[in-house]
Amino acid sequence: MMSKSNGRRVFSRKGAKAQSLRYLCVFLCAFAPLREKFFLTLLLLSVLFATGCRRDMQDQPKIKPLRGTTFFRDGLGSRQPIEGTIPRGYLRSNVEYFTGKKAGAQGNAPASAQTNSFPDDIDTFPLPVTQEVVERGRQRYEIFCSACHGFTGNGDGMIVRRGFRRAASFNDDRLRQAPVGHFFDAMTNGWGAMPSYAAQIPVQDRWAIIAYIRALQMSQQNLAAAAASPSPSPSPGGQR
Repeated sequence: MMSKSNGRRVFSRKGAKAQSLRYLCVFLCAFAPLREKFFLTLLLLSVLFATGCRRDMQDQPKIKPLRGTTFFRDGLGSRQPIEGTIPRGYLRSNVEYFTGKKAGAQGNAPASAQTNSFPDDIDTFPLPVTQEVVERGRQRYEIFCSACHGFTGNGDGMIVRRGFRRAASFNDDRLRQAPVGHFFDAMTNGWGAMPSYAAQIPVQDRWAIIAYIRALQMSQQNLAAAAASPSPSPSPGGQR
């Protein structure tokens, strides 16, 4: 079989196969006895019909994502979620753990809380903070956060040294006093020039990173206090 496309003749693969079988059937029938002609014709016809029923993988009926279809009554290929069901992995029974927000928070600060910059963010970790959690946070922090915030959290990471906008310093008083829910919100939804890391960092790892940030803040605060304190003068009695 042939079809015209852009002025050229294009052979259909199915039509070419069927035509070849017909030629083979005529050739065998012309040079075979009558009884054999019958059986050969029957055999070739069965093969011909079997070939006609063959369907290639690229021609099989299927529904492609985000495309319409006449199979369903609403004409949509993608099915709507069943009412009252929750997709696997999207169960949010612990609101504070998955959002870093207080249960029932509306996202708007009341008039009496204008002095609080983060009124809806939780102040305590929703999971036990162990040495293993902090160590996991250190690993994830060095992978995802140190490029901007630096290994000490001062906001002087490598890409900042190369000319990118300076990142926030975790050792500033504002972020040292910020609740842990604020850091979770920043990693989940982005903050300023920082994009969202929700796709790269799972929920548990985000809390582990926050635990390590708290450890960084405490270590840098202790170093600053030690540097600010005057060194003890040598005792006069110790000199001879």
